[in-house]
Amino acid sequence: MTLTERQVRQRLAKAIEAAGGQKAIAETMPMPLGAARTAISKSLGGRQATHPLVLAYLGLRRDPRTGGIRDDAPPASSFQFIAVQASGEAGVAAAVALAAAALGRDS
Repeated sequence: MTLTERQVRQRLAKAIEAAGGQKAIAETMPMPLGAARTAISKSLGGRQATHPLVLAYLGLRRDPRTGGIRDDAPPASSFQFIAVQASGEAGVAAAVALAAAALGRDS
């Protein structure tokens, strides 16, 4: 899906709110803190095209061919199917633990 700069700024604003501020995001970026805060601020304000590292933080990328901003993440809705055959109390407990681990949850 291709996004506009405005849509990216909206995502960035939500990410800043969720992270607790621009500094929290800037500290995760692989560049000096001051430069990262400037890149975030300018990207958020629309004074320049969104910085590539800000795009990367948001899970986005700029298509070098078209210049458009791409969100190639899979759709939010997905289907996961796990089939387990178990018998006995220990087998069922092991199957539950296996399914929980596969889904990234504690059993």
